[in-house]
Amino acid sequence: MHRTTIFQTVLLTAVVAASVTAGTRSTAQAPGAPLSHWALQRGQDSLPKVYTDSQATAGQAVWTKTCSECHETSDVTGTDFRTKWVGQNLFSLYETIRTTMPDGDPGTLPVEDYAATVAYILKLNGLPAGEARLTTDSVALSAITFRLPAGSGGASSTR
Repeated sequence: MHRTTIFQTVLLTAVVAASVTAGTRSTAQAPGAPLSHWALQRGQDSLPKVYTDSQATAGQAVWTKTCSECHETSDVTGTDFRTKWVGQNLFSLYETIRTTMPDGDPGTLPVEDYAATVAYILKLNGLPAGEARLTTDSVALSAITFRLPAGSGGASSTR
């Protein structure tokens, strides 16, 4: 066999293997790992625990220092906010905040402060804290759907 043929065979095998195993990744997650959009849409009861209490506390400090100049906490817990963001992935929320806030000087906070602020918003909306910090990784955040706990005045946890 020529080297080109061997390379093509190996590449094709790798692509097929990745395709076959890709469908099983979202069902076999480590304990405490964020649930993917796929898993949430399958009707699993538990909400993802994607931030820590300490991260939400840091987010509250950022909120108090920076965000509260223009926003009330009801701005991120009210019906308008929930209607817009419930069902969206967390990367969309994170990226919107990161690229538009603070008003007049967007994108100037450290990325950790933006993640902490999102963690605080999740806490304000009744989502449980966990062991892992909310990441700033776009792929990981895109795989997490913003949902509300059952009985929180919004979407149910099995939506």
